Amino acid sequence: MRSGSDRMKTQRILLLIISILILCTGCSTGNADAVPADQEKNSPESSQKNTQNEKQLSVYADSVKRAEGYKDIYEKAANENKLGSLEFKRQVIQFFGEEGCVAVDRENQIDMTHYEQVEDFCQKAQNKQDAEVEIFSILNEGQFIRYDLRTSGGKIQVIISSIEWADGSPRGNYYHEFEAYTWKYTEGGYFFIEEYHPPGFDGDIGQTGFRVIPLDQTCRDLNQQYVYPVGYTRNKLLISDWNEQDYSDLDFYDLYEILYRLKTGSYLSYLEHTRGAEFEIPENEFEEVLQTYFQISSEQIQENTVYHADSQTYRYRPRGMYDAEFAYEPYPEVTACEEQEDGTIKLTINAVWERKLLDCAFVSELVVRPLENGQYQYVSNTVIHSDQTIEPEWYTPRLSDEAWASYYGEQ
Repeated sequence: MRSGSDRMKTQRILLLIISILILCTGCSTGNADAVPADQEKNSPESSQKNTQNEKQLSVYADSVKRAEGYKDIYEKAANENKLGSLEFKRQVIQFFGEEGCVAVDRENQIDMTHYEQVEDFCQKAQNKQDAEVEIFSILNEGQFIRYDLRTSGGKIQVIISSIEWADGSPRGNYYHEFEAYTWKYTEGGYFFIEEYHPPGFDGDIGQTGFRVIPLDQTCRDLNQQYVYPVGYTRNKLLISDWNEQDYSDLDFYDLYEILYRLKTGSYLSYLEHTRGAEFEIPENEFEEVLQTYFQISSEQIQENTVYHADSQTYRYRPRGMYDAEFAYEPYPEVTACEEQEDGTIKLTINAVWERKLLDCAFVSELVVRPLENGQYQYVSNTVIHSDQTIEPEWYTPRLSDEAWASYYGEQ
């Protein structure tokens, strides 16, 4: 007969065995598909993600360090409320240039520093050689987009990252990698890259353009003074033939909206109404704006608008959803200028259209008349046709009276 102590010992052993079996069974059924921690860490997906995170942190750290280098410039501009000025961007670009970096503003209104580096990169990419280059694209508010480009075998790998300022300090806020779907370097000195977007994609466009070859500074100054403020957005100033004897191909309602802002520094209050609204603008208010920028009579304005003589007002209908402007239109670039015998200036203007990877989508010659105190008038525009010229499909005409009535009903 076994003693009580032996029986207790046996029971303890049995309990221990049962516990071990339960534990083992639980482990085998509950984690049958589990990947060991060391294998998970060493998986290709995890390794790739870790590598990208390391690159992202490295790029952010380097970009933050560079941004801190122009912190004094940033703070001075912030105190003077000039963070959106072209001069502030020019100072930041100059800083990058002194550091040996390639830099240009996002709108390509300032010459690129160390542009030879980009020329060399494009040449090597065309020859399917290996090369690398960094481009800093300067935005408003001291922000910048950084493009780390690497080419091999004719293909270009792109890393896009950006820096913003928050509470007086720079920080990284965007990182993205892709292989350029298409790219080209034009005879006119533009470098375009494109990221593929599937049909129906509703985010930012995938095309980016950099002016590499410098422009004559006089042409740049004339562009800023006379052309760029109007540009190609919602108007036909640069895409139609007209002169001081015949304004029939211009839309004065389009120009009134733009020129009102240039004259007063404020946006037209009527623009807040976009659903079939109709207004009567007093004759003197409407004509004063247009006659500031055109040598034009009241009769010429009335011939090309809807004028109500009984109330001495002009009918005005803001654009709405049915005649909204095409997004991502070109921007103008003055490539040549010539002073005429009568004191006017003839400007040759190219339409740079990033969306189509074109540095010369449309060409015209605009004549302006400088006046005293920095004022000026637009005299004429002539479209220069060529095999490369494309139709200005970005412009949407305003609704006709018939179309207006069908959408909004009789007023």
